[in-house]
Amino acid sequence: MLRRFIFPAMAAGLLASACATTPQCRPPTDAERQLFGAIVAHDEATVASAMAPSASATAARLRNLDPALEAQVFGSRMGDRSVRTVLMRPPLCLYDAADGRNARTTYVFANGRFDALQAASPSQLALGTPGVDHAACRFVEIDGVWHLEDACLSTFSATASSS
Repeated sequence: MLRRFIFPAMAAGLLASACATTPQCRPPTDAERQLFGAIVAHDEATVASAMAPSASATAARLRNLDPALEAQVFGSRMGDRSVRTVLMRPPLCLYDAADGRNARTTYVFANGRFDALQAASPSQLALGTPGVDHAACRFVEIDGVWHLEDACLSTFSATASSS
């Protein structure tokens, strides 16, 4: 009689724990939608203005259209490996990874890519190809407001490598 209750309870517990470890994504907030829209529109001034004060050097490079930074964020032409390429394929799916108490890296996946990548690796986050499948943007929280810290350059850093 005890077996009849223990095994179903164990099975339910395993299923619940499996669900808890499966990466889940979310839609962008209104503020994120505006920021990503500015990147898609190649509006470097708006993107630079949305950046955290600690990122003033990167914001200045963005305003001055530094060629290396511009290529990574905006791309040179449609389909380039860039942050903009990912953002131009909505609906977007976002996954947040905490980077401490007031910081996070948000992985932004292009339409359908999150589910396709996670199907192959359901228990850990699979990123795919940077600038094609996902963009990675680092945010910091200042006075309760999240600010972009890196112009989404984390997309091409070693910490945002594909899985």
